[in-house]
Amino acid sequence: MDLCKQAQLLWHDYILLRTPEALGRAMAQLADDCVIIGTGKHEFYLSRAGMEQALARELTTTEAKTFTIVDEWYQALPLDAQTVLVYGGVWVRDAELGRPALVDMDSRFSLLYCLQDGAWKVRHVHQSMPYREQAPGEYYPRTLTEQVRMARQEADRMTRLARTDPVTGLYNHRAFFEEAERLLAQGPVCFMVLDLDDFKQINDTCGHMKGDEVLACTGKVLRAATRSVDVVGRIGGDEFAVLCPRVEKEGTALSIARRILRQVNAQAGAPAGCTVRLSIGIIVAQLSRQKSKIFIMN
Repeated sequence: MDLCKQAQLLWHDYILLRTPEALGRAMAQLADDCVIIGTGKHEFYLSRAGMEQALARELTTTEAKTFTIVDEWYQALPLDAQTVLVYGGVWVRDAELGRPALVDMDSRFSLLYCLQDGAWKVRHVHQSMPYREQAPGEYYPRTLTEQVRMARQEADRMTRLARTDPVTGLYNHRAFFEEAERLLAQGPVCFMVLDLDDFKQINDTCGHMKGDEVLACTGKVLRAATRSVDVVGRIGGDEFAVLCPRVEKEGTALSIARRILRQVNAQAGAPAGCTVRLSIGIIVAQLSRQKSKIFIMN
């Protein structure tokens, strides 16, 4: 059975025809214990009988009114062999011509159909007015708070992408030097520039995919070999940089550099089956005394 068509007939009988016969057909689709939740606070019924009584009272005041359906859509979602959720939207307007519409309601609905004794019956009806922020096709709208949260998450994601090197996951050139400028203004730092020796040969002999594996592994090793407060970035094709705040002693800088050399040389080429050698240039900047110490290691 086409339950979307059945749902459409239900709404057409209820909205467009509104005769006792048409409403009787609509109510015949409901199970005896159907729960109905409408758009108003008072529209809540725990059985078909309760809904039928309310309709009988309503007919005395709305008998002369006519409505038109401006737009409608229906979607079926089978939940199991005996249960199908039909949801959609119905946009209704007052059909009386010659004056502005008194009724203009673009509502959303969900009907839960269950198979009972070989016949499909509606066990639950829910109709609601959508939020203005509700997206097309949503049968239950997201709250504005949820949409704001999702928008912020997407904005954060795009910001991270704009500041991240896609191969290594480290800061890219621009983001690294933005962070460096911020930290340089706060006190002494150790600045390291790292170069993968003869990296072009890896690309030429092993291929660029293997080269990217070496770069990605180098980034991972650098992140593991440095402190959480250190800033690590890829600033060129085979060039990396590390900024270590609050490091002003030569011995501390050399210790960090030796650890990086040892770990990168031992691990970075492993995924691609290559041998990797790293060179490091080190500057210890003591801004308060306006002097720097420079070292080269490989």
